[in-house]
Amino acid sequence: MVLQTKYVEVKDQSLFIDNVNALSLVEKYGTPLYVMSEGHIRHQFNELKTLFLDKYDNVLPLFASKSFSCLQIYKIAKEYGVGIDCVSAGEISIALKAGFDPHKIYFHGNNKTISEIEYAIQNDVDHFVIDNFYEIECVEKIALKYNKTIFATVRVVPGIKAGGHGYIQTGHKDTKFGFSARHGVYLDAIQKIIDTQCIEFEGIHCHIGSQVFDLYAYVNAMQRFVKFAYEIYDKLGVMVTKINAGGGYGIAYTQNDEPLDFETITSEIMRTIEEGYAKRGWDMPMVLIEPGRYVVGNAGVTLYTVGAIKSIPGVRTYVSVDGGMTDNIRTALYDADYDGIIVNKAEEEKTTQVTISGKICESADILIKEIKIAKPEPGDIFAQFSTGAYHYSMSSNYNQITKPAVVFTYQGKEKLVIRRQTFEDLTYFDEENEY
Repeated sequence: MVLQTKYVEVKDQSLFIDNVNALSLVEKYGTPLYVMSEGHIRHQFNELKTLFLDKYDNVLPLFASKSFSCLQIYKIAKEYGVGIDCVSAGEISIALKAGFDPHKIYFHGNNKTISEIEYAIQNDVDHFVIDNFYEIECVEKIALKYNKTIFATVRVVPGIKAGGHGYIQTGHKDTKFGFSARHGVYLDAIQKIIDTQCIEFEGIHCHIGSQVFDLYAYVNAMQRFVKFAYEIYDKLGVMVTKINAGGGYGIAYTQNDEPLDFETITSEIMRTIEEGYAKRGWDMPMVLIEPGRYVVGNAGVTLYTVGAIKSIPGVRTYVSVDGGMTDNIRTALYDADYDGIIVNKAEEEKTTQVTISGKICESADILIKEIKIAKPEPGDIFAQFSTGAYHYSMSSNYNQITKPAVVFTYQGKEKLVIRRQTFEDLTYFDEENEY
């Protein structure tokens, strides 16, 4: 077992998150329960601020809010002066409700709808990461309607394959995202933007994938993006004044993961761009990055109650918990690996090899495929670590399972951030109309 953050620790025969006993949280809020260490979240946001925002001139870290989106996380992000990467009008609406500056929101997405574009522009969101030709037409039409200027960063696919599972590799040529760097497609997009009346071209955006552990992938991507900047200037006569280097910074889910150091990644990104621009005698462009999982991933602990235990001789032992793929789809979707412990037996010897399964009516409903834990019994409390990113944000009501509550812990205290769904919530949007 590896605890991936100093804010989660085993002591006094239990698990503590920001010095709050996990068993006391279960007693108060029940299970399944998402617990987020605000201590860890603030530590990570502080790194974005001190090691990037304050360290360099003309930079902006954006929190990739698809990793974990709620009012509280946007309020904390705002405290540290970072921007927000949003991929839907829904995410934008929550950020605005939290009081976030709309001019520090960057609107992503490969198929922004007309209504979403209109909502964003009406609410003064003016930074768009442009993903396709159709979007250029839509943004221009709506911006003209409201007499607004939109600042465009064009998403360019660099042709780099990096990241974990194939579903989270977004930088290679076969992807639904962005404009291809092949055959001059991205140049055609930039020219089309230049020709509009109300969209101002600023720069280019890169995202090579998620859960990236290869430093050279970032260096290689930025080397290519510097060359793209050369090509844009030489062929179109416009300067790239903004480079968004994307995110995808890997975290440690298990002891087998070896994530890169944040400062190492960002210093190499900045060095590569600076050297490339200096060769042309150009001033450094504005540089943005988009960490999400890096901020919240290791902050999360999901607490479950153990139920049925099924041993199949010579095969495996299934330990079922009261949650599953409705609160953690990543194992089924990405073949993800996790670590965890039985909380009420936190310091007992881990003697039993098991598979942690959920209660959902799917054979793929597995949370951890193979793990050694203390001998399990019904009623035990199991903690799964590093569940802060893409867990709550990807949760569902499949099988009409209610979504868990979200509790934040900080400096020995806890607070309810999102309440547990009720059965009444499951039919809240149902109508009983007659034909």
